[in-house]
Amino acid sequence: MSSPYSEVETEVGRSVPVKFYASSRCPYAQRVWIGLEEKAVDYQWELRQRFPDFVACSPRGQLPALDHCGEQIYDSIVVLEYVHEVFAGPPLLPSSPYSRAKVRLWSKHVDLHIVPNYERLLAARDPETRNMTREDLLHGLAQFEAAMAPLAKGPFFLGGDFCMADLVLAPWWQRMCTVLRAYRKFDPSAFSRLQVWFEAVEARPCFAKTAMDPEKLIEEFSFCADPDVEEGVRFRRGLRHGRTRASTDRGSHARSSLGTMSETSSQL
Repeated sequence: MSSPYSEVETEVGRSVPVKFYASSRCPYAQRVWIGLEEKAVDYQWELRQRFPDFVACSPRGQLPALDHCGEQIYDSIVVLEYVHEVFAGPPLLPSSPYSRAKVRLWSKHVDLHIVPNYERLLAARDPETRNMTREDLLHGLAQFEAAMAPLAKGPFFLGGDFCMADLVLAPWWQRMCTVLRAYRKFDPSAFSRLQVWFEAVEARPCFAKTAMDPEKLIEEFSFCADPDVEEGVRFRRGLRHGRTRASTDRGSHARSSLGTMSETSSQL
């Protein structure tokens, strides 16, 4: 298993079969980080600056990337499927072919209809663009919520079983409930099923070990605040629904793609 990120520098020298190239602030990397923790994989955290190993593992300079005994892959969802298939521990995909297809479909939905609209809304400055993008984001979230199992079957996407669809959305939902709530007046209470879901996600050690502190997330994105928002108000807006049991932020960060370290934009 990983050590806390504050100890990564001392862990870099360890020799283990699994090398994980990531940033603690990257939500795409957090997906894989959650998966590795869920399966209790013994992995070695590698920093992106480690050349030429990182370039060999991720030729496009994208995070996250994984090197397992010389088998090198990148793209968060592809890596998650690899982690599911290769390592022992709780499955990230269900055994039923139909359920597996459903999880893959809605994981793709997150990347196509939720993440881009989150980023566009955070970047938008004019009211018209914000209103249009907000509607697109809300629609994408409503579709995902409607596809979830009834709450009576359990809190997660499939009900009682934690799966890839849960951990694909979780890092972004935390940012919506903190950053987007603080700076774009996002209201998580419109999605009661997702709120119950996220409470269950937060309770899992694999998420708590990987999540950023919500106050630090809000502070980090303070450059997204409108000029007329008073100092202090920026931080209070997002805390109530963005509270987590996560540990504090641990690491350095370069702000590309509004600080999300997007798989398509975090190039070398």
